[in-house]
Amino acid sequence: MADAAELSKDCRAKLDSRIPGWHLSPPPDDLAEYAKQNKLQTNIAQADLDGDGTRDTAVLVVATTDGKSVQYIAVCLERKVQPQLRLIREPFCGDGIRIAPKGQTAYDFQAGQNVIYQTNGVHAYCFEKAGGTYLYRNGRFELVVDSD
Repeated sequence: MADAAELSKDCRAKLDSRIPGWHLSPPPDDLAEYAKQNKLQTNIAQADLDGDGTRDTAVLVVATTDGKSVQYIAVCLERKVQPQLRLIREPFCGDGIRIAPKGQTAYDFQAGQNVIYQTNGVHAYCFEKAGGTYLYRNGRFELVVDSD
């Protein structure tokens, strides 16, 4: 499993202030074994997620809030001065994340139609079960349920 070293210092500071005590969300055993065999990261994904030409970082994290374990996808959108942190609380699926590439065609189960991703997205998946992609639109991440 990768560590969070790929987070910039500023991004890590923002994440520490918004979600004290966070740590990378460990994958379930079956995904951990698959990821190890295939040298895959399951809790860090990097790509330009907002279409501004800079590489952003998404991490799947977990923290204890009011005695309850809560999972988030934390996305650091890189900016010239300070990164912007966007949090997706309790994502659609939480076993792992990866990048859904711009231009990919997918079936949107909620809308009942095919869509073409206009930007890269963060795909949150339940290993070998289901998944949804979060696309950055109008200043926030919107879910497309694209695997069932």
